[in-house]
Amino acid sequence: MEKNSVLIVDDSSLARMMVRKIFATRFPDWKLIEAKDGDEALSLTSDEVRLALVDFNMPGMNGIELAERLMACNPRISVYLVTANIQERMHQRAESMGIGFIKKPIAENKIAEILRSFV
Repeated sequence: MEKNSVLIVDDSSLARMMVRKIFATRFPDWKLIEAKDGDEALSLTSDEVRLALVDFNMPGMNGIELAERLMACNPRISVYLVTANIQERMHQRAESMGIGFIKKPIAENKIAEILRSFV
């Protein structure tokens, strides 16, 4: 059986490391793909990516812009914005697009809750 893949997009290497650690210890059956910005994420993603955890504030395109492009390329992908703070207007826009939210710092139980929908 092919592994599910998760795309982790954050300009902070520390934030990516924290998510990587959660997956390595709790969800080792998931393949991890990491990117530091939207352009790199778009170049690395494929149809195998089922989940994208995307930082909102990044250089270049923001998380909502990236989510929109990822969802256009891969309609079955689930996208979650990972952020400490987001304006209400952006929150409403993201919700209307079907994008979820995870507050920083990411908690292991929140990742587990999201992954339950993939089994």
